[in-house]
Amino acid sequence: MLRALINIMLKRPILAIYDVTKLCNQRCLMCNIWKTTSQDMDLNQLESEIKKLKRFGIRYVFIQGGEPLIRKDIIDVVDLFLKYRIKPTVITNGILLTEQLAREIAKRRCNLAISIDSLDPALFAKLRGADKLPQVLENIEKISGMERKGNWSITTTITGLSKFNDIKNIEEFAARHGFMYAIRPYIFVRGVAGRKNDELAYQWKDVAEIFLYMSAKALQNNFLAYLVYQEHIRYIKGEGMSMCDAARYSFLMTETGVKSPCIEFTDHTFSLDTFRKDRKTFCKKLEECNKTTPCFYNDAREIGVLWRKKWVILLNLPKVISQLIKYGNFF
Repeated sequence: MLRALINIMLKRPILAIYDVTKLCNQRCLMCNIWKTTSQDMDLNQLESEIKKLKRFGIRYVFIQGGEPLIRKDIIDVVDLFLKYRIKPTVITNGILLTEQLAREIAKRRCNLAISIDSLDPALFAKLRGADKLPQVLENIEKISGMERKGNWSITTTITGLSKFNDIKNIEEFAARHGFMYAIRPYIFVRGVAGRKNDELAYQWKDVAEIFLYMSAKALQNNFLAYLVYQEHIRYIKGEGMSMCDAARYSFLMTETGVKSPCIEFTDHTFSLDTFRKDRKTFCKKLEECNKTTPCFYNDAREIGVLWRKKWVILLNLPKVISQLIKYGNFF
């Protein structure tokens, strides 16, 4: 934890976003990743990269894709990060989440996040390009009562097709099955990982009810999430954003081990050994990107938001601590 705080103060990343594979079993309307090929590292190659991450000060990793559960050795991947005391979060669409696999994850200090964008089967199939909602819900039903060492959550990407009642239904489903629930806005930046789709775009008036509701709920039981939702609302209203946090608090590691500022900036790479020097080469590009397409890729923004609000958090520390004890936390 001390090294993580030092890294944050020095504006060095503490979170790695690891695309464990680009292979995917869905064809989401908001995503381009499934269109690409994948050259996944084997476990020996991955361990070599994890050692570098550990020396650099990385303390958390989001294991995503593609669909990470496509990899048959995903538990071995999780164990490698745990071996070097880097806390993993597996982000999955839930289709391949068997009871046996969930039980293995539950034994470990590993977070699990399942993406569900609608409980309407037709809308789910449209958004995700796969008619798999019944299977995902059945998988969650089977694992909901498991004791777990990590935090499990359900997340929803809010789009122009999202409906307030549908979001409330997902929230209630998550609560019934012992999962935390969070939402994030659909964004389009450069079209590398994210996919532009006018049908998914929205204005503040279209999603205000959803974000105001989730913000109010978070104020009651998750003050840290409340601060992030306030930043979401600023973004959607077009009120401007602070400097991009890519390569400041987090970065992307591709399935081949290449490091980039974020999933939309894979044309700029860096080495952990020469991080500060390399960052200067693309810092202006990040500033330009931030001014023209101010995204909210939460992987970096959430840490940045909370760090910039540290005095607000300190003033509300008793509330924050009691909520973390009662409801758990993602980190």
